[in-house]
Amino acid sequence: MQKWTHVLEEMVLRYGPYPAGMDRDILHSEPFPNFASELGQRAAARVGSLGLQRGDVFVKLGKRQHMESLHREGSLRIQPASFFSNTYHNGAIRDDELTMAVSMTLSRNQIVQLVRNPNDVPVDAPEQRVDIEFAFSGDFWLYCMTNAVSPRHFVDFDADACVIIRDRAAFRSRLVNAANAVPGGATMHEGDAMYFDPLFSKSSDVFVPLAKHFGYTYQDEYRFCWIPLQAAAPLRYVDLCMGSLADIADLITL
Repeated sequence: MQKWTHVLEEMVLRYGPYPAGMDRDILHSEPFPNFASELGQRAAARVGSLGLQRGDVFVKLGKRQHMESLHREGSLRIQPASFFSNTYHNGAIRDDELTMAVSMTLSRNQIVQLVRNPNDVPVDAPEQRVDIEFAFSGDFWLYCMTNAVSPRHFVDFDADACVIIRDRAAFRSRLVNAANAVPGGATMHEGDAMYFDPLFSKSSDVFVPLAKHFGYTYQDEYRFCWIPLQAAAPLRYVDLCMGSLADIADLITL
């Protein structure tokens, strides 16, 4: 009941008083993933036998032919951040990777530091909610993996295979070398995705290429991103080749 109350309150924030938003379109526009599907069952049986621990490996999920190519040749594609906002993606993939909207609560002392004339702020001023949209300066390239794998990942991404990178350091080194082929040059950043609650942000330190809405927390992403030396938009995808990963990775097919 507590979770259901949170759902109802969130619906009010998004759509207004009940029953606004509570129509059939909300189910048809974003179907719930079918975890009881044949794919979900096969993934549960296969993943359960792997005994993977979070942080020990990188995992890349996808269609079998692409995962075979990644494992055999080290072939992969880095996509521009703008690619992920395309409407044909499902809800697990579709996101605006170029902006991050958060709300923060500022005390009177914090407000005083921001305004031009501190005397304009009453001494008894209450806390104020401030809505902020962090927008990145231009498009950039992304390659996303996960720190762990669960049956839900296969269903969400409609994946029938994955590559499990056992030697994370070796993979990173090979990816860095391969990315020297990025046209025009770019600076690389990497790290665990930073998940933000947009209505209760605990930090204003938002680096958009590594930032995600906390609704995606279950994906447990590790991200590699490349920022062009000269801003350009939109970018095109770039295909890279690292050479065989058979010595540092395993191919798992369902």
